[in-house]
Amino acid sequence: MSFQSTVSINQGFGVPGEQYTDSPSRAQTFTLVSALASYNVIGSTMCSITAQGICAAGNTGGVLPFAGLLVDPKDVALFGTGGIPLAPTLTVPNNTIVECATMGTFIVTLPGAAAIGDYVIYDNTTGAIGTVAAGSSTPGSGKSWGNAFVDYYTVSGAGLAVITMNPGLGIPTV
Repeated sequence: MSFQSTVSINQGFGVPGEQYTDSPSRAQTFTLVSALASYNVIGSTMCSITAQGICAAGNTGGVLPFAGLLVDPKDVALFGTGGIPLAPTLTVPNNTIVECATMGTFIVTLPGAAAIGDYVIYDNTTGAIGTVAAGSSTPGSGKSWGNAFVDYYTVSGAGLAVITMNPGLGIPTV
């Protein structure tokens, strides 16, 4: 047996949907009822309020009030996938009580590269998050602003990233 010859400086990054810092955060509890349960991915989906106490992935027509990012994976009882109780998943079934954050710094899963300062957007149908370059005046057709921006790290491809959410962020509304 040999002695340890290297020391890792970086610790494991984290779990999507978990807070990255201990900065102030704001989240509300909702019953999640989306068009498809496959849209309900913690740390990757933003939701809108569809009725009192109920939210859904996405934002039908882009006109519904913003509920926030699906967060807190440890608060949701997950039952695995494919009949295997301990199979890991961040996909939440419909009619589950979830937390949606509108403020704070969270670990998320982005579908592609992003730079610090890029705006976070989400798909109006699926709620899937993505990014656009800072200074963009529109999120694109079928997309809504996520009241968030990429923070702390530039990411070179799909994977874990950190975003900071703030309801008063001032992201363009045009």
